[in-house]
Amino acid sequence: MIEADKMGGITKHIGVPRKRSEDPQILMGKAKYVDDIIIPDMAEVAFVRSSHGHALIKGIGLDQAKAHPDCIKIITAEDFGGGTTTTPPATNKNAESNSVSTPFIANEKVRHVGEIVAAVVAPNRYIAEDIVELVDVEYESLAAYNDVEKAMLDDATLLHEDVGSNVYYRDSFSNGDVVAGFEEADVVVEEKICTGRTSASPIETRGVVADWGWDDKLTVWSSTQMPFPLRTYIATHLNLPEQLIRVIAPTVGGGFGQKAHFFPEEFILPWLAREIRRPIKWTEDRREHLLTAAHAKQNTIYMKIGLKNDGTISAMKIKNIGDSGAYSQYPWSGLIESMVANKGCTGPFDVDNVEYETLVVLTNKMSTGAYRGVGWSAGCYAREMVLTKAAKLLGLDITDVYIKNLIKKNQFPYKTATDQVYDSGDYHKVLQKCLDLSDYNEFKKKPKSMANGKLQGIGCSFFVEQTNWGSRSAEESGFDATLHDTTTVEMDPSGKVTVRSGQFSHGQGHKTTLAQVAAETLGVPFEDVVVTDGDTETGVYGMGTFASRSAVIGGGAVIRAATDVREKIIKIAAHVMEANPVDLTVEEGGVFVKGSRAHSISVAEVAYITHFDRNRRPDENEIEPTLTSTRHYDPPAAYANGSHAVMIELDPEFGTIEIKRIVAVEDCGNMINPKIVEGQMRGGVAQGIGMGLLEHLDYDKNGQLRNASFMDFLIPNASTLPDIECAHVVTPSPYTEGGFKGAGEAAMLSVHIALANAVSDALIDYGLKVPTVMPLGPQQIRDLIAQKDQRESVK
Repeated sequence: MIEADKMGGITKHIGVPRKRSEDPQILMGKAKYVDDIIIPDMAEVAFVRSSHGHALIKGIGLDQAKAHPDCIKIITAEDFGGGTTTTPPATNKNAESNSVSTPFIANEKVRHVGEIVAAVVAPNRYIAEDIVELVDVEYESLAAYNDVEKAMLDDATLLHEDVGSNVYYRDSFSNGDVVAGFEEADVVVEEKICTGRTSASPIETRGVVADWGWDDKLTVWSSTQMPFPLRTYIATHLNLPEQLIRVIAPTVGGGFGQKAHFFPEEFILPWLAREIRRPIKWTEDRREHLLTAAHAKQNTIYMKIGLKNDGTISAMKIKNIGDSGAYSQYPWSGLIESMVANKGCTGPFDVDNVEYETLVVLTNKMSTGAYRGVGWSAGCYAREMVLTKAAKLLGLDITDVYIKNLIKKNQFPYKTATDQVYDSGDYHKVLQKCLDLSDYNEFKKKPKSMANGKLQGIGCSFFVEQTNWGSRSAEESGFDATLHDTTTVEMDPSGKVTVRSGQFSHGQGHKTTLAQVAAETLGVPFEDVVVTDGDTETGVYGMGTFASRSAVIGGGAVIRAATDVREKIIKIAAHVMEANPVDLTVEEGGVFVKGSRAHSISVAEVAYITHFDRNRRPDENEIEPTLTSTRHYDPPAAYANGSHAVMIELDPEFGTIEIKRIVAVEDCGNMINPKIVEGQMRGGVAQGIGMGLLEHLDYDKNGQLRNASFMDFLIPNASTLPDIECAHVVTPSPYTEGGFKGAGEAAMLSVHIALANAVSDALIDYGLKVPTVMPLGPQQIRDLIAQKDQRESVK
């Protein structure tokens, strides 16, 4: 095994900023996505989707549609099994998840615009769309809710009558003496923080192809992050043995957590393929995507924090209301935002007195689910805006509050007040590196007003990221889930290596990073390793890729399996070389006596002997003549950390913001490939700025989405951001194989906070201006400037 304390930074393969192996195929247009799958005699599907935010279905007229000469099949909930729903989310036992799971096809009632009412099969999508227009659905409108607090009222119309309330989850937690903590405080600040509803919006939308083959086996291609679990759930609902189902995730053009769910379309198409016995395809258009792919990050948070005059945080009290949308999205449920936020509410700070309440509420919108930085994006924003206001009232900078309250290096491992165990870190060093690289303190001395009439400001933030979601990480976030992964490492007779991973790459570079880990552990050239994933017929069962788990769990499983193979290589080589195994080492494809390369044998020769030369290899009763190992890994939780600084110019007349500079410093433990880590950092920053500056899915009072296209739902582009300056601090995790921590969520926990702090800094001459909403568009900036300072909540 690779021990974290023995790596010492750069090794032969781990820590090397190698170019990604998978990029040439993508850049040259050779990669195959779901929509590229073409099968002879393939039909296509279009869906009749609800045009109402909340309504009873009084009738569905199909006669005219069925009379269309190219109509192959139309199904409604009645054909599909009436009230059949997706499997209820396995979450906290207090949630009424059985009653609020997503129907495959709406039965009797629709609860958000875009919900599936019927499915139409035709020779191609164009004809299917024409037939959709012929389906006549009669609705009876009901009151719709786009505001969680209105949906919570006693007289609100119920989305799910059998639940008895639009609040389907409520929980509370307290640790320490919160009352005494607030009594000791010199300043108490309380704010209502509202974060916007957004979409991950990957370049590739969702898509499914299903084919019931001549051998009565089902093959499903899906743009998913979880091929093996998807196979399991298809098997469950079609009542088929799993070995008769093959799920393939081809090249996937981004997922970011949004494709780590199981959507109705992924079950409807396999069902239809079995019914009509021909291949069938559905590719989502962008309007469908914005309407019906999982939304994220909308929270209403009442945050109260007490601080002493020196900046010490004495108590925190939180009420987090999560907007679940119309259903509890499988498998992560509508709890994914507010529950995760509250469990991580203390962030990087040493705080003893914490109290929170978690509520999850149904509204007439698409269901919420996972998207990079789940829960933490909103929860951290609320905490930091309150701390920023408190710092101003105390005459401090937010960085003074950080320095005072950050967990110290000698306190690790550190158990938070909410029972999360932070493994390692040097938070003060990371913060100082960010401040130094951004010239933070010098910039703060500059006048805010510029000669061009604009205002300049700088903001800083700090984050802790819970990574590597295995069973224990999930438990520390409040989810009773079993999450692990498996990897097979196999060396063939020529000495080449195949890694079969239960992970799945949708842009993270697994074919490169996992090959680096395997090459390092085995002692073979990087070029001799091939990584395969995404196909349930050729891979090994794994939970997929989400929640910053690939490097730790995927890499850790590779280390364990490759270590087994390496040990067998050494034993066989020792037999052939007549040497003691403890005297041998494996490096770059050769087995050598330590300290003497004159006495050696190549790994390729050992592999050949193992498979084909029974006279030279050890007796098979002593060592089996195979060079393969399959290993499982479910590690303890690990927590990355980092800091961001953002410099802006703000136009107070128009409320526009131009970002001039971004600095990102991160500690994700030992890095497998710094180039890929920095790609993750930059991608996360771009998405975090989008969330903080531009993105909000805007529903009206009737549940209509007003910006269901990229004409109106804005995301960052190349002109939005400057180059992002990346730097690193490395504190290996003592708990994980290789000392790895994850890096995927990172910037989505923090950069939008640094942006908001930069806005607050730029507006310092306008009074106590601290943003309490997100995103910060021009109107929000103008409202903030016009807002009278609110000091009544200050003790």
